[in-house]
Amino acid sequence: MGTKGGTSLIRADKILTYIGRVGSATFSEIVAKLELPKSSALVLLEIMVDCGLLVKNDRNRYVLGLKIYELGCQSFHKKNLFEITRRPMQELSIQAGLICHLGVIENNHAIYLDKIECPSSVPTQESWIGKKLTLHATALGKALLAWMRDDEIEHYIKNIYMNRYTDKTITDIPSFKAELLKTKMQGWAIDNEESKDGVICLGAPVFDIYGRVSYAISISGTTETFSVKYRAKYLDYLLNSAKTISYGLGYRKPFI
Repeated sequence: MGTKGGTSLIRADKILTYIGRVGSATFSEIVAKLELPKSSALVLLEIMVDCGLLVKNDRNRYVLGLKIYELGCQSFHKKNLFEITRRPMQELSIQAGLICHLGVIENNHAIYLDKIECPSSVPTQESWIGKKLTLHATALGKALLAWMRDDEIEHYIKNIYMNRYTDKTITDIPSFKAELLKTKMQGWAIDNEESKDGVICLGAPVFDIYGRVSYAISISGTTETFSVKYRAKYLDYLLNSAKTISYGLGYRKPFI
């Protein structure tokens, strides 16, 4: 551990962990945050870029490279994402008696990655794996956005069309930002008849090993299903499932 090679490996691990947590960082930020000597840090960063572990973008910020993704895919070969998410989602669907969805952000939309139905849930053809959803009018969209950095939220807000679908759809930026702040503070998201009249959807963030919200899960039902009287019960089911999945992805920090 005390050899030069061992020290470099430890520093490389710290750099990858730090950038994975914050998303991107400049040379100065890395050196200051990790208290690294400038000369050796510069050489190490250049090697990590050459190996594909890091990429230096046009703003001179370091981000994780595709090599990390490739290694992650190999690691998940025997235990992939759906092996981690499927059982908690099945349990959630059975407990709630509702359809459960897993989503991710892609090209300024929320995308369904998985859909779980239970025998007692009402079948629907209105959702399918791969379906695109708006970010501003859905619980999944809000849950995926609310835990992002301010600059990331600004980027998405500038690139989405805040169309109106019902009288309750949020269509102005200040109100939507307030909604995202409320979502983060309470720890869950709600589509309160904002995408379709008579339908309410509850969403929860899923945290990865770096504490970033890479995925979100949701359950949908009628206004009667999610009445104030019963909502707390469904939220408890939803949040417990999100915690279980997050733990499976390596997240170990306290939840809200």
